[in-house]
Amino acid sequence: MSSWITYGYGICTDEITTKDVKRLEDLLELAPDYHGYLQESLQRRGIESPTWEDYMEADKDYNLGLPTILREVIAEAEWVELETCDNFEGRRFLLYCPKYPWNISVKESKLTKDGCRELFEKYVQILTDEKVDIDYQFSAK
Repeated sequence: MSSWITYGYGICTDEITTKDVKRLEDLLELAPDYHGYLQESLQRRGIESPTWEDYMEADKDYNLGLPTILREVIAEAEWVELETCDNFEGRRFLLYCPKYPWNISVKESKLTKDGCRELFEKYVQILTDEKVDIDYQFSAK
């Protein structure tokens, strides 16, 4: 048996209940390289007009869907590395986790808690008008 614990500051992406493909595509336009990669992947599967579920199934590495999409968009657009994870109950998270100083980019070294909150708010607001709790999160699996 093995388990791991992930903790950090961020969101439970399951709280984003809006499943609007247009808004998701607006988000993806902020990361043209990743967007192109996803489009090619979907086309290889014969999907010309992707649904929300098609996009969520594109994450073949971790099967986390939305957290992975958000992580990739933010990494390309903002140069901030976030972590994706899930827990025993299947809830999925996107987190800014503690890091060693030598693993932090110059941009991340200047990131404050308020700046981190603004980063999450900026990208969540593209997907939904609903309020999503941004706080310290803990995931064990």
